[in-house]
Amino acid sequence: MKKGLKLIMIALTLFAAFSCEDKVTEGISSITYYPVITLKGDQWNQVKVGGTFTDPGATAKEGETDIEVKATGTVDTKTPGVYVIEYTAVNKDGYSSVEYRYVGVISATATADISGSYKRNAGAFGVSKVTKVSGNLYTADNVGGVAVPSPGETVYFYYFDKGKIGCPYQLTAGNAFECTNASIKEGVSYSWVVLNPGFGTALRVFEKQ
Repeated sequence: MKKGLKLIMIALTLFAAFSCEDKVTEGISSITYYPVITLKGDQWNQVKVGGTFTDPGATAKEGETDIEVKATGTVDTKTPGVYVIEYTAVNKDGYSSVEYRYVGVISATATADISGSYKRNAGAFGVSKVTKVSGNLYTADNVGGVAVPSPGETVYFYYFDKGKIGCPYQLTAGNAFECTNASIKEGVSYSWVVLNPGFGTALRVFEKQ
């Protein structure tokens, strides 16, 4: 009798456990399609101060199904600077994706060509090659001035006003970077603080070679 009662208790315990598991996973699909966001138009944009910019928007899909995209961020075309529009989409299981659009509002005083090789004046004394992409949009292939940079250490930035550059938060190959306190002495040097877990908080100065 005791043995039979024990077996019944075990059966009830297992039933309760499986019932709880069903409740935990209830409403969650067995296959999750993460949202895929596609920007309309260019990701990196430029407009002169006083010009106009219209956000072309973005679309998102969960598998083959269109889902809602929410956009946040504004562009003040009256004020030189770097502006970011963030797009987010959430699938039916609550998983989200994010994508970014960048707009450089360019002052008439930002006329210099700042491309060239710049060497960091401390640390590993690494060299960063600054390349013009178009207009006032540039890349720097060694954001932190390390000895041997990886492809994931190339960042985009804008030269948007005399003495001012902006390197917004951006996803790179297997990494993400943002630079603050950024400035440039045209033809002499540029500097910024790199925001990334693998880098310290020091101001990094790069002198033109």
